[in-house]
Amino acid sequence: MDDFVIPYIPPNHSRLNRTLGKDWLESQVVAAQEASLRRQPLHPTTMSPAFGWVAHPLVEEAKNAAKNGRTPILDGLEVDLRNIDNIPLPKDLGSRLRNDQEFDKAAYELRIASGFCMLKYFLWWIPTVNWRHPEFVVLANKSDIVAAECKKRNIRDGYEQEGEKFWKHLQYMLRKEMEKASLNYWVKVTGRDFHLADIEALVSEVVSEMQTNENGQLDYSGGRYHVEYTELVAPDGSLPMEIINMFPRGAYGINIGKQKRDQVMVGPMQNPKLIRFEILDDPYHRVRGIIRNLSTAAKQVIKGLPNLVYIDVNLPEYEQEQSEFNDIVDAVRTELERRHRCISGVVLTNIYPALSLDEYLGWRVRTEYIAQPKPTCVLPQDFRFPGDIHRTACIRGQLAKSL
Repeated sequence: MDDFVIPYIPPNHSRLNRTLGKDWLESQVVAAQEASLRRQPLHPTTMSPAFGWVAHPLVEEAKNAAKNGRTPILDGLEVDLRNIDNIPLPKDLGSRLRNDQEFDKAAYELRIASGFCMLKYFLWWIPTVNWRHPEFVVLANKSDIVAAECKKRNIRDGYEQEGEKFWKHLQYMLRKEMEKASLNYWVKVTGRDFHLADIEALVSEVVSEMQTNENGQLDYSGGRYHVEYTELVAPDGSLPMEIINMFPRGAYGINIGKQKRDQVMVGPMQNPKLIRFEILDDPYHRVRGIIRNLSTAAKQVIKGLPNLVYIDVNLPEYEQEQSEFNDIVDAVRTELERRHRCISGVVLTNIYPALSLDEYLGWRVRTEYIAQPKPTCVLPQDFRFPGDIHRTACIRGQLAKSL
């Protein structure tokens, strides 16, 4: 373990809990545990777009810690907050970390700021104002200041959001038409591009096929959508839950049917209709998401200063990172050659919890620095920063604890 620094982390995460607010995390964990005991299947029209059980990352991790003893997100935030303990924090940091939608972005900003503090720089957070601005500025030396903007690709970027919106409308109309025609089928729709105007005709085509065939598949709109279907039971028939559970819901799926009140989730389901939806994985759309992040960051720089932009590509699987990271690097390099001279350079990162070969739990960190070939303002000479071309290893990747 000579290659890693394993910092002391208080088991109660005292610095993080002070930032989150007294007893906030503990109360949220208790509420989540109580909610999981009461959990019932939701009616489709009241479900979230992904129809999943959504939990705050910190709450979910703390809730499961009693079973697996793993708290990499909590540990990492504790380390980051202690690294920047001598720097005044943004007033809204606690509320952003408590917010499901803001948490990932706020935690990433802390991670990058922590890296600069580990390099012994002093930084100032820029307060929230009614104009676009970077996250903070760094005192690079006695006379030079560098601005830093941080972006984290939303794992549900525009492509996934379009798919979720399409799914919400599709399942509503398909369910209604299947009930009208007394069709008890398993149906799976796979899509690669999504247009709400396609839904009515697509549903009509699928229902027509099911009325004449017990099972089959079809392509629609030039292969934009692929549909598979199979009959489950005749009208008014029932299926035991053991069989229904053999059809995984995946990220998007609903089971519709009637069950006796005292047999919900366990008893047979009458007139079952199982509707599934899959968004085809498309790396091209992830590249587009990174370029959108870069374009947005270019609008938040401070003119007249060198500006560094950090973008986390958010590829949480090693195999996915290996297959896509270099393509993202090439796309960002091409974009910088064409425009955004106000940006002095971009650091792409990919950071996620992982196990080392000798079974230590920590964070995998991959970085790539891409310099702007013709910057309006160059970075100060000999300026070292997290993720630079010297591979300055100050983005938190140290391993936190032994399993």
